[in-house]
Amino acid sequence: MNKISMLIVLWVAITFTLRGQERVLVPDTTKKDTIKKKFVTRDKGDTIVIKVGEKDVILSEDAGNATVVDRTVTETKHKSPSVEKHGRVLYQEKDHGDEYTVTVGNEENPIVEYIEGDDTIYVRWGRKGIKIIETPDGSTIKVVRDEDWPKKNKKRKKRFKGSWQGFEFGMNNYLTPEGRFPADFLEVYDGKAWNLNFNLIQYSMNLSRSGKAGLVTGLGFRMNDYKLTGNNSITEDGTGYIVNLPYTQNLKMSKLHVDYFTIPLLFEFHTGDYGKGFRMGFGVIGSLKLRSYTKIKWYENGNRYKNKSKGDFNISPLDAAATLRAGVNGFDIYANYSLIPLFKKDQGREVYPLAVGVGFRF
Repeated sequence: MNKISMLIVLWVAITFTLRGQERVLVPDTTKKDTIKKKFVTRDKGDTIVIKVGEKDVILSEDAGNATVVDRTVTETKHKSPSVEKHGRVLYQEKDHGDEYTVTVGNEENPIVEYIEGDDTIYVRWGRKGIKIIETPDGSTIKVVRDEDWPKKNKKRKKRFKGSWQGFEFGMNNYLTPEGRFPADFLEVYDGKAWNLNFNLIQYSMNLSRSGKAGLVTGLGFRMNDYKLTGNNSITEDGTGYIVNLPYTQNLKMSKLHVDYFTIPLLFEFHTGDYGKGFRMGFGVIGSLKLRSYTKIKWYENGNRYKNKSKGDFNISPLDAAATLRAGVNGFDIYANYSLIPLFKKDQGREVYPLAVGVGFRF
């Protein structure tokens, strides 16, 4: 059954089931050249005119009344498959491959709706509907209730891709509770304290039908280097408190190194599809300390010496850093600020790690 025949069945179904309507003969479909439009609607203010074959079906705005009349004028103005007027769609035609639909009025609350499957046709206007089943023995017509009406094909959500997985490179420092960089034995070199992040695993969760907002989590590995400016390192005093450890040698390098295992929870907005275009995100990165050590280097009598001391150094075992990041395509910038002090409470100077840098996504 072709689409022209199906739309003619729509007209027959409306005239067959609406009470109080005049009897209408089915147009001769063998004369296809006389049918200029297979399904055309026209808005006339308080009514909708549906043109099928050589007949007009006139429906009131609320589909409470319908009238079928002969049409003497066969030429009609061309209408596109979707025409919008007064803020609502009057006519919409969709071909889903295995299903063909025509809707008159708003798609959420249609005046007339026509759905054609392989061997079944549904026609509904207002709260009334019929089901036409094509069989080898002919056609049967049944009244359709709301719960029996076929579910509409829902638009599939677009996929969402977060921007955690990749490599990040930045600079480290820490701030006192007053928001200042320490100027004592913990002072670090600007531009020589590195933050390296290897974000290996990513899981993205879509939160919008457009695929442009979602949650991101995963797994990663973080390395923080704090290169000290003084001729010193750090150690514990007799009470276990972290204090200055001075050296008589002229140190060429002194640093505190800490490694972490990381798990993020980020909320991201994207302007493009599937991770493309500009994006912005924020959230929290949880960290578990894996190891820590200090390392120094110096030269004496032309010889190079180094010493590496592994230890706990009262580093907080857990960390939670607020993060803000923005980027485009495979590149972004980030800023992480720890909400937990670097050292355990009352076991070291109260300082909060800070890192800023760039990221490369894959």
